[in-house]
Amino acid sequence: MMEKKINRMQELMELIKTENDAYYLNDSPIVSDREWDAQFDELASLEKETGIIFASSPTQNVGGGVIESLKEVIHTKPMLSADKTKDPAKIGAFAMKGNGPYAVSWKEDGLTLVLRYNKGKLVQGITRGDGTTGEDVTHNLAAVLGVPLVITYLEELEVRGECVISWTDFNAINNRVETPYSHPRNLAAGSIRLLTRKEARTRSLRFIAFELVAPMVDTVEESYRFMAEQGFSVVPHVITDDPVSVIGSEEFNPKHYPFPVDGLIVEYNDKVFGRTLGATGHHENCRIAFKWEDETYKTTFTGVRIQPTRTGILSLTAMFKPVRIDGATVRKATLHNVDIFESLKLGIGDEIEVYKANKIIPAVAQNNTKSGTFQLPDTCPCCGGKAEVVKRVSTRYLVCLNEDCPAKQVRKFEHFCARTYMEIDGLSGATLQALVDAGCIKTYSDIYHLARYKEVIESLDGFGKRSYQKIIQAIETSRKDVALSSFIAAFGIPLVGRHVGKILEKEFGTLQALVNAVDNNYDFTAIDGLGPQKAGNLVNWLMDWKNRSLMFDVAAEIQFKAVPSPAADNPFKGKTVVATGSFESFTRDGINKKLEELGAKASGSVSKKTDYVIAGPGAGSKLAKAQSLGVKVLTEQEFLSMIN
Repeated sequence: MMEKKINRMQELMELIKTENDAYYLNDSPIVSDREWDAQFDELASLEKETGIIFASSPTQNVGGGVIESLKEVIHTKPMLSADKTKDPAKIGAFAMKGNGPYAVSWKEDGLTLVLRYNKGKLVQGITRGDGTTGEDVTHNLAAVLGVPLVITYLEELEVRGECVISWTDFNAINNRVETPYSHPRNLAAGSIRLLTRKEARTRSLRFIAFELVAPMVDTVEESYRFMAEQGFSVVPHVITDDPVSVIGSEEFNPKHYPFPVDGLIVEYNDKVFGRTLGATGHHENCRIAFKWEDETYKTTFTGVRIQPTRTGILSLTAMFKPVRIDGATVRKATLHNVDIFESLKLGIGDEIEVYKANKIIPAVAQNNTKSGTFQLPDTCPCCGGKAEVVKRVSTRYLVCLNEDCPAKQVRKFEHFCARTYMEIDGLSGATLQALVDAGCIKTYSDIYHLARYKEVIESLDGFGKRSYQKIIQAIETSRKDVALSSFIAAFGIPLVGRHVGKILEKEFGTLQALVNAVDNNYDFTAIDGLGPQKAGNLVNWLMDWKNRSLMFDVAAEIQFKAVPSPAADNPFKGKTVVATGSFESFTRDGINKKLEELGAKASGSVSKKTDYVIAGPGAGSKLAKAQSLGVKVLTEQEFLSMIN
């Protein structure tokens, strides 16, 4: 029961975080204030029931100040490593030295943290540092999911764990930062050591506990149970008498685990016995790390694919003759930066050895020929502008110096084409990147003239006639009935999302009227919902004639939807409505937009305040909740009949 409540608390915190990001960062609320309040109240109630409060909980009024530096802290006991092996036989030999069972768990690949508690409250968070002395990062623990602020245990408690970022969150972060990160481990380490919590909170950090230092308990299994009871997310593990069979099992295949790992930990479950084994200057003898053998495959280097990114960095990807690794055909491997490229001394025709790091990421292990004849270009393959090697922090990258390089616009184009903005299906980041690289798109309005490049697009790698036709059809469909609110939000004006777009649409009705208001020094702060910062961003952006030209160029390509005036006798005006399941006449976004046109509030969750639920095939929990609350449920046909 306790575990169920803690899981619900963590679910609510993630839900509220998503909702807060949508409201504060994207200016696009996804729930009503009433729904947010209900979630907040439920979380506060569960915190009171369990006696556990997480540092990242929205119930805690946590400030976001900046500190000047990180203080050094001495660890209560040295943080040693684990002995390592890639040989399963050595795991068997390790097991024979003691009596089973054994604990097998993931070896998380992030930043190790130590958390200290006293009298039931979090008092300090410390990095691993050099193993003897770490850095105090207590100020940033509120930015880390899974760190309890208050626990039920009142004596001194010390937990060690890993601060990690999932592969999914890592990829999402790399899509929005100026300089992409090479690995979640580096991002986690840099994020927790930031001097400002406000920035750290955007990094999707999570704490996963793996060791209970104090109080002392008799077994690893007991320590995991105790940590879970105090609210910690504990590293996935098994207790087994046969660790050799476990390390090769599908259960511990890193391909299926959402977080980066660099091996497995095998440990004697009997902690009392483990402590009698002592330690070397490098590792404790009670545990051993199993690393997957990175089997290498010989192939022939054929060149480097150089692709511009929106940050200006020209990404380097080694290309080679296809080779089968773990059942998949591999043709390329990221080189990350110029330093790695130069260390390999590559040349066309060189014999290289490749592998999948941790069975996931293709990489070049070594170059057996080392001819060093391949030279990096001095121009950008996208715009032809000057490219040169630039050192950023401690790493060298090949960078396009042309500020107007179209590749830097890809992220903006992706935002523009998104489903909630201009709704051009099929123009995702990868597709847009390919079209920009081919010179087909240089500005927003070019998207509406891709028919000029029919032969070019059909010849692109991964494209064809069908792909081209789908893209053109999606563009033609997107031209019609464009809401002014979505159009305004599509250009990525800071803090001017769909929510603000709807306010402006209601206030001005047309793009020209909005621009006229800017030119006539209209006081946008007088509009309810537009504070000084949002109003200032809007005015400054539209006062820039280059931006204004971009907007009007696109406006000439589309047909705006007339701003609707809900009929006085419309049965949905002023009502709260939830649409769930699939529909024949609408997409999910489409039916919500229709509800807004009718003057209804399209909600994402069902409560006692919900007036109607429109349920199509596949409706699940929302339909069940509506029925349990006695909320009126409509079929799609009933909804259509009512609005007609």
